[in-house]
Amino acid sequence: MAEKFLTIVITSPEAVEREAEKIARLLDSGVDFVHIRKPDWSLQDVRYLIEDIPYRLRNRLRLHGHFALLDEMNLAGVHLNSRCPQAPANAATATRSCHGLDEIAGCDKMAYVTLSPIFDSISKSGYKSRFDIRELSSAIAGKRVVALGGVTPENIKELRDAGFFGAALLGYIWEGNFEDKLQHLMERLHEELLQKMQ
Repeated sequence: MAEKFLTIVITSPEAVEREAEKIARLLDSGVDFVHIRKPDWSLQDVRYLIEDIPYRLRNRLRLHGHFALLDEMNLAGVHLNSRCPQAPANAATATRSCHGLDEIAGCDKMAYVTLSPIFDSISKSGYKSRFDIRELSSAIAGKRVVALGGVTPENIKELRDAGFFGAALLGYIWEGNFEDKLQHLMERLHEELLQKMQ
């Protein structure tokens, strides 16, 4: 049986109104993981955000920094990047940011890696796609590669068909009306699930 296609949301780096509540809604609605990415926040501010998220959901949160909080919280693990390239010894699992196919090669022990930008970024102006999705299929086959960059509900099927392990959304979720975006995402994921079962 094929592994489940993951749906991941990465937080906005800025503060979002009622953010903990929205993160909980995402997870309760079927998003598999939320990555807490707040590079300019203090450890205490990130702690307050996580404390406002129900405990039962915290094991589906990954930290992009502030790894000291792993000792205090029931978290899924850490996400490594250029700012935080090493996983602490107490991390249950780790994932990693990749920006080229050569970087994926050494990441076999990661739970998954993100590869970006697959499409033109929504949240980063001028951050253009560096990949031809049709040429990626063979390079990512059998690997746990999650697409990041310009991901919307409309292109999730294309990503699944190309062989990605999952899709990570950022700008789509946090820019515009959150309720509308969440509803649209869930509708598209449900439609795809029904089509897969037929």
